[in-house]
Parts: sequence; C-alpha cells; structure tokens
Amino acid sequence: MRSYRAFRAVAVPLVIGLSASRAVAQPSTVTTKVATRPLGAITAVSIDSLGGLVAVRALSDGGVMVNDFRRQRVRLFDPTLKTSKIVIDSGGMGAGATAMPMSVTSTQLIPFPGDSTLFVDVASSGLLVLDAKGKVAHVMSLPKPRDAMFLATAQTSSPGIDPKGRLVYRGFVINMPTAPAAGGAAGLAGFRLPEQPDSAPIVRADFDTRKVDTIVMIKALKPGSMTMSPEKGGGMSIKIIINPLDTGDEWAMLTDGTVAVVRAHDYHVDFVDPDGTKRSAPKMPFDWKRLTDEQKQIKIDSLRPELEKQLKAVSGTLPMIPTENGMRKISFAFDFPPIKDIGDYEPSVSPGSVRADLDNQLWIAPRTAVPGGDGGLRYDVVNRKGDLVERVQFPKGRVLVGFAPGGIVYLLNTNGTTSVLERAKLK
Repeated sequence: MRSYRAFRAVAVPLVIGLSASRAVAQPSTVTTKVATRPLGAITAVSIDSLGGLVAVRALSDGGVMVNDFRRQRVRLFDPTLKTSKIVIDSGGMGAGATAMPMSVTSTQLIPFPGDSTLFVDVASSGLLVLDAKGKVAHVMSLPKPRDAMFLATAQTSSPGIDPKGRLVYRGFVINMPTAPAAGGAAGLAGFRLPEQPDSAPIVRADFDTRKVDTIVMIKALKPGSMTMSPEKGGGMSIKIIINPLDTGDEWAMLTDGTVAVVRAHDYHVDFVDPDGTKRSAPKMPFDWKRLTDEQKQIKIDSLRPELEKQLKAVSGTLPMIPTENGMRKISFAFDFPPIKDIGDYEPSVSPGSVRADLDNQLWIAPRTAVPGGDGGLRYDVVNRKGDLVERVQFPKGRVLVGFAPGGIVYLLNTNGTTSVLERAKLK
C-alpha cells in the first residue's frame, strides 16, 4: 500500500497541473457595456526579488507575509516592502527560520484570526499556525488529513476560514489505482490509473467536531485520457492526452462565509449563503472568442515547452510502482488531441483566476482579457449580487495576488524569471 500512496502523491498533482478536459460549447453572448478604469497608483515596491508564483497575507501593521513557492521559502516584509526576513525555508538560507523539507512546501497562506496565518504542512498532513512575526505558534491537525496535499496547491483557488472558524476549501474525489492482476501482459492487466471525476466539492471542515460537509459542487478540471504501456527494461510509461482549451468552475469565499462559484460554461455566478440559501445570478457580459485551427495549433505549440519543463522537473522524483514482476520505474509523457477534437471557443476562466476582496466583491481575470501593446490584465469586478460593476485595467506585467484593508491591493510584477511585490491603491 505504501507504493500506491507514493504513486498517488506524485501522479495526481502532476496530472492536475498538466491536464485539460472538455472544451466550451458555443456560448451565448451578453453585450452589456461595462466601464473600464485603470488601477490606482503603485505606492511601494519590494527590493527583494521573488519567484513567479506567490501567495500573500496582509498583516494589520501594514507588513505582508509572502509565500515564495518557487524559491521554497516564506518571507515577512515590513510595511515599506524595503526589508524582509525569511521565516520558513526549505533551502537552508534563512537564519533562524523554520526549516522545512522541500516535499512539504505549500503554495497557500490561509488567513487565521488576528494576524495568525495557516501554512499547510503536507508531510504531517497538518497546519502550521504562524504568528505575526512568522514564528510557528502551534500545529493543528486537519479534520480530513488526506486533503493536505490538495489543500496546499494553488490550483484549488484560495481556501479560507469562515466567521465560525471553519476551514472552507475545495475537496477532491480520486479513485485510487488498483493492484495489477497476476498473469497480465507485462504486469499491466487489471491496473487502474487514478481517476478524477469531472466534479469536485467545496467543503467546510469544523476543527472542533472534525466533521466535513459539502457546500456546493463545481465542475473540475478532469485529467485528459491516460494510457499505460510497458517500456524496455521493465518500466512503465503513462501517456496523458491534454486538451489546451480546458476550463473548470472557479470559486472564492466572501468575508461573511458566502461561497461564490463562477460557472465557466456561461460566465455567471452562483452563491451559497452561510445559511445554505442558494442564489444564481444572470450571465455576465463576456467577449467570447472563436478560435481558428491555426490559433489552436499556436496554443499547443506554446504550451508544449512549459509541459516539457514540468515533466523534467519531476522526473527524478517519480516513485516505483508494483507489478507482478516486482517494482518498476514509471515515466510520464504527454500529447495533444487532434485539432478537430479541440473546442472552438476560448474558455472564460483559468485555474486560480478568481479572488474575493475585503468588500465582498469578486475579481476575475478572464482568459480573453489579455490585451496587447502596453496594457496589462483586465479584471472583471463583480458584486455580491453577481453583477459585473466595472473592469479594472492593470499595468503591464502585473497580476493580482492579494488585498489589504483601506483599499489596498498587492501585485506581482514579473520580468523574465524574477518578480517584485508591489502595493497599489484600488482607486
């Protein structure tokens, strides 16, 4: 059983990161005009550089904690962003920092009451409670420990604590692989790969009762079709067919515990209030873009190098799997479906593209809102009724990474392989 757990721990997140499922059918169009305004002025820029994937936690004194995932460390910046210290470190660079092996790093920082912050420790299936100085105050166990690995990833959107102290996050349903049957060709007969259904629950976990209940179901990014075949030397190869026009529903939690789900197929928002009341808003205006076969091929060609880079990064950490002939090495490969099997429209949202601000508004970065020239991402701002109230144009190269009280927003400004953190005014 240990080998199957290891296989799941590596294969499932990798497949989720690479995969795609069904393309969007031809959508209907809502043509209401919505005003666009520029983001407010940038007021502070960090001196210390960061990687290209971060999570931020704004603190009451104006400081900010930053999980620099790709550099395997968590930094605590002062209110000016001019100085910082490492508080969690997997690379041995932070004197006095909490040492964490690379295998347990999380892409999340979950706000906890006061200035406390939760950091997912995948190795122990628990939560580190960090105080305002970044020190580990104590450790909490998850009501559902096996969800730690998925709770830690950026592709599950942003988990949070509701007003009653319950953890709200996206759950996962994974059908575990089965052992191969004796007598099968090359030891493959009867072996079933991990399978993810095309839906996933948004769940609420109570730390006191240890109960986990489902709030709402969302459409999930389902891995593409997978096949397993023997390799020379007795190893096993898993091939994943990836559709580049994948999409799934995205979600966020408002400050009062309301869960908002952006439905990808027609760009509308469903709400589930804390008392369980469900509301569905009308479709929002969206610029649906039809793609030619040539544009689809361009997407495939641009995606291929990134996927090759991901596979190379994990190639040395893939586990062995059991077969009737003993333990065998596994490898992953990927390919794309024929152009004719790829949908004709650009999907509406991408993984991690929805955030909730402190005024109960959703900020959505649509997949079609990436202008050329000197412009940057354009965010759709949606109120708690599900109405698109305005669009906000960001400076070029910036992406939204968090909010702070007083109309403050944090941006990540990326240039090549390095980034800096910026603080800006919303207006």
